[in-house]
Amino acid sequence: MASTHSNTASIEEPRRAPSEPIDAAAGERQTQTAPTGTDAVYADKASNASSITKNGGDSDGVQQQLPQEDKQRRHPEIQQQQQQQQQVYQREGVSTPVFNEKSDASIATPKTAVLPRATTFGSTLTTLTAASSTGLLSAPPACDIPESTPPDRVALVRAKRGDGYVPQSNQLKNDLYRAVGFLELANAGDFAANVWNEYPVPVYATVFMAVGATFAGIMSVYALLDSRRAFRNVKFLRKQRRELKEARACRAAKSLPTRDLDVLLSVNFRELGTEGVNRWALNMFMGVGAVLICVGTYLAIAGANKGIFLASNLLSGYIGNAPIAIFGATNSCWAFYILCKAQGHINAAKKAIPGTQSLALIKRRSRNVQIYTGINGTATILGGVGSMITATRWWGYVILIPVILASVFCNYWWRTRAGYSRRDLVPYGLSIFSVDELSTALEFAARAEAKIKEQKKTPINSFVSDPSSLRSVLTFIQEQELLEPFCLRLVQDAGLRTTIGCPNSPAEIEITVDSLLNLPKESHPAIIQIAQDTVRKIGSNHFKYRERYAAELLGTYLAISRQEAKKRDKNKSQSEKPTRR
Repeated sequence: MASTHSNTASIEEPRRAPSEPIDAAAGERQTQTAPTGTDAVYADKASNASSITKNGGDSDGVQQQLPQEDKQRRHPEIQQQQQQQQQVYQREGVSTPVFNEKSDASIATPKTAVLPRATTFGSTLTTLTAASSTGLLSAPPACDIPESTPPDRVALVRAKRGDGYVPQSNQLKNDLYRAVGFLELANAGDFAANVWNEYPVPVYATVFMAVGATFAGIMSVYALLDSRRAFRNVKFLRKQRRELKEARACRAAKSLPTRDLDVLLSVNFRELGTEGVNRWALNMFMGVGAVLICVGTYLAIAGANKGIFLASNLLSGYIGNAPIAIFGATNSCWAFYILCKAQGHINAAKKAIPGTQSLALIKRRSRNVQIYTGINGTATILGGVGSMITATRWWGYVILIPVILASVFCNYWWRTRAGYSRRDLVPYGLSIFSVDELSTALEFAARAEAKIKEQKKTPINSFVSDPSSLRSVLTFIQEQELLEPFCLRLVQDAGLRTTIGCPNSPAEIEITVDSLLNLPKESHPAIIQIAQDTVRKIGSNHFKYRERYAAELLGTYLAISRQEAKKRDKNKSQSEKPTRR
């Protein structure tokens, strides 16, 4: 946590999995942690007596003291790393603050913690302990699972279209097309073909058929484009899920607690299902249905031929509407599952953290998800039924009117109220081992979003004590995972692109934090202004997404903890029952 002194650096602490049941979460929320000064930390590093956490599979986090020579013998890499860091601190004398508590005391910095990331589950523990540092942030200590800090470099490649650059890394993106909300309207594109199902076809009916068929064909193209975006998200989430399962298997083999990985797997499962069912399957089934309806409606114009007339009735009738009905049945089941899960988050939060701001944020997040899933699930099942009725009855299109409106609303609601983008499983600054830290990070994200909206010209000034220091600004950018959009905006400026050594627009650009700090001081104000512009443009949405994801993590953590507590109580009551002889 940032101190009120200007020479306070963020301190990373090793995580410890709690073993208390859900009933103890409310008490944990009331715990007050005193701020720790850097002088005390560095003095502790230089002292002869030290303690390390011995992780022998105990879930209660008991710490045992080891002599200094034993620690040096078992962890020579850590001892050498601490000596190097101590020399750096003594040489520099001043560290960079992360947040400016003088500007706004209501914004509290979430405690910096070492966090598991999906992108590092494949790395080894030796690599982590041997690493000296990552950018401006200190190196993570040894941990039982691979961990990382935010990357200190960004790789950008030339876009396939235009002269811009795009990031090389992947992430879960909230990039749903607005046009996808009109796929249900494309489902009604065969209205004229089914209502005027006779020959000769009136002229005005022919015009309606041409318009409806053309619109259905255009919407099928948007369905294809959005399915590609959804498939990229599905691939990203499946990769994370494989790595999470491997990490959990290793943890379970050592009889270590797995609650943190269970939380991540649960959140990942819902994300994967939402992208796979609500989006990819929607585009595939509705897109195929739109193509069949488009072809069948065009054939209806030339209905004089008996063969064409029969094919038109089939394609614009039961066959063309069958994929829509199948998707409606599948999607309604998934929507009901998500709705129940969201309610479980609310119930668990009410019991564990009553009367807190985190409870209000979890309720808001869960209600937004329930509104989306409730309307979406109901609309898709009604749309499937109505589309099958339209094959033979004109009044089936009356059922589709509220379905079309609900589809447009759900598309808007997901993009603005429910969906989020994220890169790692756990953003930097969060710890899934502590209800208090998760709540602090959740509330911080909500306050940061509001603060950026209030101070639009220089939003970073509310978070750093020295806004004129490039090191302070880059520390904030890196810790809040804004380095990638910052670098994208940086390379758009031709002058700054020349300053960083890329005057000829190369095919690939790699920007590191150290390279930016080593630039001439004359260019620092321009770089700081780019950072201010980045936070002003995307900071509000960025922290809004972090708030939604943090609410998912905290709600899932509380729900799983509650389930574990109920299971323990059930096993205890069964063990206390007298056995019959």
